[in-house]
Amino acid sequence: MLPTIIIGSIVAIIFVAIIVSQVRKVKIGKGFCSCGGSCGGCVMKGTCHKTDDE
Repeated sequence: MLPTIIIGSIVAIIFVAIIVSQVRKVKIGKGFCSCGGSCGGCVMKGTCHKTDDE
């Protein structure tokens, strides 16, 4: 029983760390798109990279 709790806790901590990391990236404006930085033709350009005029 104890090993199950320990492994479950480790998985939960990793999951929460990934979510927190993604939320921080979105807040600083990096977004989570996978355009690789060449967003000229990317459909999600307006979502990933907000501009000052929006």
